[in-house]
Amino acid sequence: MPITRRRKRAHSMGLGGPPARTGRPQLVVSVVVSIAATLIVVAPAQPAAAATLSLSSGSFNVQVESTTGGVYQLSNPSDPFRTNYVINPTSRPAFNINDSRWLGDMVFSARKGAATTSTSMNTALSDDIRTVTSGTNNITVAYSGTAAHTNGINGFGLTESYSLGGTSNSQLNWTIRIRNTSTTPIEFRDIGFPLLMDGYWKSNDQTAIYEQNVGRHSFVADDGSYIYWQRPNGIGPFLVMTPQDGTSLEFKDKARAGEGPFGESDPAWEGLVEYFIHSKDISVARSTKSAAYLPSTSLTLAAGAEKTYGFTFQWASNYADLQNVLYNAGVVDAVSLPGMVVPTDTKARLAVRARAGITSVVGQPGKNITVTPRGTMNGYSIYDVTLPTLGANDVIVNYGASRQSVLQYYAIQPVEALIASRSNFITTKQQARTTRGYNGAFLQWSMSTHKLITWDDYPGGGWKEWMAGGSDDLGLAPAAFVSEKNVTAPIQSQVSAVDYYITNFLHGYLQSKTANGQRTYEVYRWYDGQDGTPRDQGVWRVYNYVHIANTYYNMYRVAKSYPTMRTTFTAAQYLDMSYRTLEAMFTKIPANNPLGDSANTHGLMGESTYPEILAALRTEGQTASATRLESFIRVKRDRMFAQAYPFASEMSIDTTGFETTYTLAKMYGNTAMANKAMSASMASRGTQPLWYFYGSDNRHMGESWWNLGYETQLGAWQQQDYMLTYGGTSGPEFSQVMRVTNGAYVAGWANINSGQISSNSADIGAASWQYQSEKGTSEYSHIPNLNGWWAWSGEADLGFWGGIRTASVNIVNDSIVGLYGYGGDVALANGYYTVTPKDGVRSRLTMYNKNKFTVEIQKARYTRAVVADSLTDIRITLQNVTASTYAPRITFRNLPTGTYQVSVPGAATRQLTTNGSSVTFDLTSLTGTGQVLSVVKI
Repeated sequence: MPITRRRKRAHSMGLGGPPARTGRPQLVVSVVVSIAATLIVVAPAQPAAAATLSLSSGSFNVQVESTTGGVYQLSNPSDPFRTNYVINPTSRPAFNINDSRWLGDMVFSARKGAATTSTSMNTALSDDIRTVTSGTNNITVAYSGTAAHTNGINGFGLTESYSLGGTSNSQLNWTIRIRNTSTTPIEFRDIGFPLLMDGYWKSNDQTAIYEQNVGRHSFVADDGSYIYWQRPNGIGPFLVMTPQDGTSLEFKDKARAGEGPFGESDPAWEGLVEYFIHSKDISVARSTKSAAYLPSTSLTLAAGAEKTYGFTFQWASNYADLQNVLYNAGVVDAVSLPGMVVPTDTKARLAVRARAGITSVVGQPGKNITVTPRGTMNGYSIYDVTLPTLGANDVIVNYGASRQSVLQYYAIQPVEALIASRSNFITTKQQARTTRGYNGAFLQWSMSTHKLITWDDYPGGGWKEWMAGGSDDLGLAPAAFVSEKNVTAPIQSQVSAVDYYITNFLHGYLQSKTANGQRTYEVYRWYDGQDGTPRDQGVWRVYNYVHIANTYYNMYRVAKSYPTMRTTFTAAQYLDMSYRTLEAMFTKIPANNPLGDSANTHGLMGESTYPEILAALRTEGQTASATRLESFIRVKRDRMFAQAYPFASEMSIDTTGFETTYTLAKMYGNTAMANKAMSASMASRGTQPLWYFYGSDNRHMGESWWNLGYETQLGAWQQQDYMLTYGGTSGPEFSQVMRVTNGAYVAGWANINSGQISSNSADIGAASWQYQSEKGTSEYSHIPNLNGWWAWSGEADLGFWGGIRTASVNIVNDSIVGLYGYGGDVALANGYYTVTPKDGVRSRLTMYNKNKFTVEIQKARYTRAVVADSLTDIRITLQNVTASTYAPRITFRNLPTGTYQVSVPGAATRQLTTNGSSVTFDLTSLTGTGQVLSVVKI
């Protein structure tokens, strides 16, 4: 295996690297290098090559180095950024070693004749038998004879050909022909190739990262596999790689930290990724390091026999065009709504097409999957898929003569049940009740030990002050999530738990600092194990402040909306505490600290609430506070708007800045910046039909590690708000963005355990920090891994906070499947839409197919909505969320201009007039539940 080779000359590699964000103490990571069957001894690096052979057209500029046979240039001449999608010796000299892994290099594991063991071979160690030649419209790299190196090519011939084809030479074809030149059969147990694309992030240069680096989105799915790369700025074209007929992918591997010069290097490099056509040996050798989702195969060639494989590269201009590229390339174009994570109360709507024709769609045996055909529409075969078995579920699409594409779904409980389960679990099992200084803190839960991770009962590993300190995203996000949930579904015990946290942990410890007898609202970084005055009085960790401010703000909303709910403070007091926490963040953090002036330079998770907090301050008459807070926000706005890509954080590349950048752009009318944030956000998300990639944010170093992290749902909020504010409502691109956005929303809920992560009854309602699609230890090696899920709850609740804010039923006219309701069921009959909400919150409805007509409900929920196609007759069945009388507040946006009669049984009839933009009205003194609000145009 290439990434386990040893080299004659020493190579210094950092083990692990810094943690997720600078400012957290560095984690100590132990790295054990997995040794493959044969160690490859690497010769010294060879000198840079002198010449390249070229292929060019209006679509491709390809250069193959004449000595190494590596592809050193792969770009699009019409690309305005002139991005080179591959790494070469100029961009990364450290990779210029004899045992190279340039694009075009190949790796093999072969067993000859009666041999019982395999021999590892690769093209990089076959210099002496390599020839590179060019023809009229092709370049050929051939290996013939027996290489001198033990691990060079021998016993077979290999010919790789690069040629341009298709209309106007818009395709680059890579053909691989293997011929057994020996006198005995050869079993090729591994046939793989590295894809050394330029995902080595340009440190501290955001413009270079977003314009010259590329991120990968891969789909290893047998015959239907494909990979595409795009710049992090999201601007096309995208480079798409598809297998030709007779070629498939079944396994991928990555170089881990410490595994040679191509190993992962946090925070800039994910590690080299290699893909395998056959993987009998590598899948076993790397079984503890890389995940195998498909069966492994091998190829046996008789003496004199040969086999040809091939891939095609071409460009897609946008996401809609990507679907057409896949179809035209002969692989399956699959679209699934609401995504690839599907609640058990929801049918997935699957649309598939293939140029060779769809023959059948079947569920994985033993999972009780139901696949129901619905006919064809817009060139696609349409199916309803039900997934009753929680967890991973495969759906196999059979097409052509004997080809298949494996789609990977994941089934979860209904979203509303997950929200209820999670909020109850946090307040009953994750809150510390102790005489220690962390009393009231919400701490991590471990599904490996089935108990709370406390300062006094810590399992070890990592940085204890962070992992068990009750602060940062790990400790502060649970209160933000629970308080947000109680704005729409209040439960007294949960509200009281948040109050206990505020009184004891925030006021009693984390925000206990005073000056001149007054609380400063500065936030200590985390609990450091000392009761009373902390040893660690650092208050510079800016990421902490917003979560606390949002918790206070939510408690203001709870106290304001539900007067019968018992709270420790008044609504006005909570709101003032929210303001003072933000004021401290902007004015009281010392300048000389590890994060610098990050309150003004970094996008912080949770800053999307600024417009709401400002509006609340003004509503409550706290105008001076609102004015002062906005003056701080404007300084941040100016700092961020002055940058081409204002998304930097503690990582080389991060997605946490999109939320803030978009919020400020919307607040201050910077449409160009809103567009830029949206484009970058979409580029960070997978569109492949794999549950752990689809909608999941790709940040830090790539798609291998941090899947379904909190930015999955935070980004869904920002993208949905963008579509509501700026986006069009029709066409393939709109439909694809809505699919990914809503797919991200529902995917984040998979992190909540209903028994599919841990079957232990003590863990029902617990959460996993994130999913890890690559097996084995990560940089957080002290956290146990449960079949890919991190066993500790970590920062997951920040995503759930974003999920609550995103939750909505979104009705669209999808370009493929037609009328569809994300987050609910919708039917159109006799001129009326009937909507049943299943989004988990049941307080928002947007009909994108009707000029974005939107309903928002506060202080109540709804169980059903019936809306006339003309929008002149609206009936909403309300649900009381308290035990007392209730007074819902209703907001309509984009209701047609006119006067409407508003009525509820048992209440006085009234009229409202709208100019077609927005109108809000209150209903008073409603009792019971199930009242139908009627709004009819007169």
